Amino acid sequence: MPARPDGPTAAWTPGAVARSLGIAPSTLRSWHRRYDLPVTGAGSGPHRRYSGEDVAALSRMRRLVGDGMSVASAARLTFAVPASAWTGAADMVAAALRLDADAIAATLDEGLARDGVATTWDHWCRPALTTLGGPAAAPAGGHVTTCTDVVHLLSGVITTALHRVRPETAGGPVVLLACAPGERHTLPLEVLRAALGERGVPAFVLGTDLPTTALLQALGRTSRPAAALVLWAQWPRRPPDAVVTACASRRITLLTAGPGRDGPAHVTSLADALRALPEVGDQSSRHS
Repeated sequence: MPARPDGPTAAWTPGAVARSLGIAPSTLRSWHRRYDLPVTGAGSGPHRRYSGEDVAALSRMRRLVGDGMSVASAARLTFAVPASAWTGAADMVAAALRLDADAIAATLDEGLARDGVATTWDHWCRPALTTLGGPAAAPAGGHVTTCTDVVHLLSGVITTALHRVRPETAGGPVVLLACAPGERHTLPLEVLRAALGERGVPAFVLGTDLPTTALLQALGRTSRPAAALVLWAQWPRRPPDAVVTACASRRITLLTAGPGRDGPAHVTSLADALRALPEVGDQSSRHS
């Protein structure tokens, strides 16, 4: 076998890459044709040249395929996750496919302790869920692998791990996090609760499919003043008029969250939500 190219300007031929991966050149061509794999090297087709980074990414993809993941899912995960975060996301997917909840939990605890909630969610959890066909999954080459049982297991373990993240302080007003009427996905709210907790902001998740009457009761039930209410929905829904009126009268910030319409009080990502609530922990003066 010829020596492998080396160094930052390495130019691998398709044949050399295929031999390195232990696959046939026709298989490599098929991957490109079906999954539109990105390549930073020059050329195309039989004249394509691969950089060292390209080969490293393809090696990660090949490892996932060797572990039993479909090629479509392996391609999606490999090229959706930064190389620096790939090991954590890949380990979570591999453990989820084995239904190994303990291994998922160990990986999550490591990421949360080292990188915090936002980074672990964006770089590990979301790509893993997307790869397995969760609600945010997007087709790769027209193929989506849906593993409902695995997605439910992974979501449950992520939720449990997030419950171990507690606010650094118990003082100040609180943020209420609720699913809009008819909505049953709570994981995004659990992520936001844990991320706010890291910032010293206490937040409570009120659960799924909360009726309007329950939302109104919750606004006045907290032992500390409520500074904000975040209503999550996977599909576009207007907040109930009674809730909008109640929040305005109590000077409570109301945010809608999740996929759907844009607007001044709507957020579509964890980063957006955290930016929209930057001073919530310092708002006790408005309620005094």
